Amino acid sequence: MTKKNKPVEKYELLAVKLTEFKASVDATINYEVRDKRHYQSDANVYSFSSSVELEGVCNYPEEREGEKYLLTIYGGEMRAGQFDVTLSDCQVRDDDGMLKYRKVRGNEIPIYEVPKGIGPLERVRGTKDWTGWCWVSPRTLSDMLALLPNVRPLYISIHEHKLGRHRFINALTLQTTDPAEE
Repeated sequence: MTKKNKPVEKYELLAVKLTEFKASVDATINYEVRDKRHYQSDANVYSFSSSVELEGVCNYPEEREGEKYLLTIYGGEMRAGQFDVTLSDCQVRDDDGMLKYRKVRGNEIPIYEVPKGIGPLERVRGTKDWTGWCWVSPRTLSDMLALLPNVRPLYISIHEHKLGRHRFINALTLQTTDPAEE
């Protein structure tokens, strides 16, 4: 992609006042071991999952005030080691699998491609509503679940990453203070 065609990149902080939440914590025998068609010798016998849906209304910035947000937070790793990614794991490789570098003032500098965010953020077509989802560590979700039934009011701070027409959740914080006032 040439510099002329490079999508516009912007970051924005959103403050959302929590209005409702739903939580789900599951433990089960993995379907892959219950159904002979899905047998795999390395399949985990037990399956555990937890999630929380956070719903709220944006109160900052002013131009987004009143927009509704529905965010689903999943606890657990998407795959083993997913949360242990280091910057060196993000170094770009060429078609032959070799690490890519660029020259800057005669020095070889690694080329990195870090994730765009921790999850997508999408507008519901024809409305001012937004949906998003992301995976967090089980401990982070557990901490969120400890706050939800006990503290009022709660706020969600979303650090939005806009890249062209696509939006991502760069950071998400469940907090007791209004991010619009910080």
